[in-house]
Amino acid sequence: MQKKILFLTSILNFLLNTAIQGSVIFIPLLGQKLGATDFQVGLIGAAYGGAYLVASLASGQQSDRRGKLIFVRWGLFFSTLMFLAQLLAQHYLVLLLVRAGVGLALGVTTAALVAYAFEAGADMGKFSSYGSLGWIGGAATAAVLKRFELIFLSGAFFCALSWLLSLYLPPGEQQIGKKVEKDSSGWLKVLRREYKVYLAIFLRQLGAAAVWIILPLYFNSLGLSPTWTGILWGINFTVQFLVMRHLNHYDPVKIFAFGQILSIFVFLTYGLVTRLELLILAQILLGIAWSGLYVGALLLVLSSGQERGTASGLFTATLNLCGTLGPFLGGLVAQFWGYRGVMFLAATLSAAGMLVAVPQAVKGEKERERVGDRNEGKLTDLARRL
Repeated sequence: MQKKILFLTSILNFLLNTAIQGSVIFIPLLGQKLGATDFQVGLIGAAYGGAYLVASLASGQQSDRRGKLIFVRWGLFFSTLMFLAQLLAQHYLVLLLVRAGVGLALGVTTAALVAYAFEAGADMGKFSSYGSLGWIGGAATAAVLKRFELIFLSGAFFCALSWLLSLYLPPGEQQIGKKVEKDSSGWLKVLRREYKVYLAIFLRQLGAAAVWIILPLYFNSLGLSPTWTGILWGINFTVQFLVMRHLNHYDPVKIFAFGQILSIFVFLTYGLVTRLELLILAQILLGIAWSGLYVGALLLVLSSGQERGTASGLFTATLNLCGTLGPFLGGLVAQFWGYRGVMFLAATLSAAGMLVAVPQAVKGEKERERVGDRNEGKLTDLARRL
């Protein structure tokens, strides 16, 4: 049963991220084609990220009360419809509304899927690695299909296939012989409990999102061709896929701290080096850094209490908030201090995140080992099996 769950949830994660990445790459180009200014293209991205954020928070908390699987399935069903609706966008305002709808639908399913996988006993490192593999698949799909219509149709197909596969998922632990808890404490309590971990993720990803929006331009200014820019991007995703698969057996506090520290070094490297060989090394280290940071933080927040849907929703919402604010910050800093200024800002934010989170994470881990949580016995057995 556990192997079946791992297989199905991993495939769902791969297909869903393939659909997401394929559209994300070409949405700015479609916005420009429909007459949107650079600022309006930014608004389209902000509408998507903001809707994703709100839906992740709401559905994550509700999934703790009503069960995870219903949100996974309905979210995938509506994601299929919203990816198809992108074909109707003939004006940038329509595209903005449709992308907001896509964000809402994805927010409903993503947080619930992560929490479901964790509760069902999936190896979260391997599960997360298939998301990175989906980014590679989405980029490859977009590169092959090229036309907007075909890319949106492929995204709808991947979501529809995910929905069909989700029908074969067995009920999670909350649905088997247990009454789903109705008095879930809410996302504010979850946030207060692990707020320094969320804050560290926010600071690091805010800087990272600021970098990603200008990184292709920075590579171009260094004389790299679009082909090499794509290769560098692919190196990062490939390393993530390979590394994440082996992290579930390590102490989440240590790999979380390691990811924070290594992120500082990576962003400093971006700002200081110009040789291709060193940029390749930076991309390899970036993949390792994000793997440790993501898997470590995910395990920390999901194992901190019973409200795993809420914790997953907060985690997803935090990443999407960074994805909404980061591009504006990156463009603003680049305007006044150049591309390297953005790299040094990201390194500074990562350092701040490390100083905020690492001591608290160590303290929280010691407290969990000493007093445990209401469900500690089960989580410990589960961690040993994984």
